[in-house]
Amino acid sequence: MKMIGKLRIPNKQTEKKLMSKKYHVPVIGHFANKSVEFRSIIEASAATGIHYSLIFEACIGKIYTARNVIWEFKKGNHYIKYKAFYINASTNYKRKVGFNG
Repeated sequence: MKMIGKLRIPNKQTEKKLMSKKYHVPVIGHFANKSVEFRSIIEASAATGIHYSLIFEACIGKIYTARNVIWEFKKGNHYIKYKAFYINASTNYKRKVGFNG
């Protein structure tokens, strides 16, 4: 089992996923009494114990908070890129029924 900081990586697929660019962008976590800037989503996950995919989804606006912490990308091109991707994906989704039928 491989480790990145305090984060355990159980297999090769997870390691490949964590090495993708979207998890290595700076983020800001707004806690109850202060805001903390992290160098990457992986670092934020290791420091707070919140799953990295929850932090990413909170940053792009798919969910509002991850464990009562408001997350956002540090402003820049990557913020605009991921926000635009999420908006385009949600507007282009045309499926009327669920995945089971």
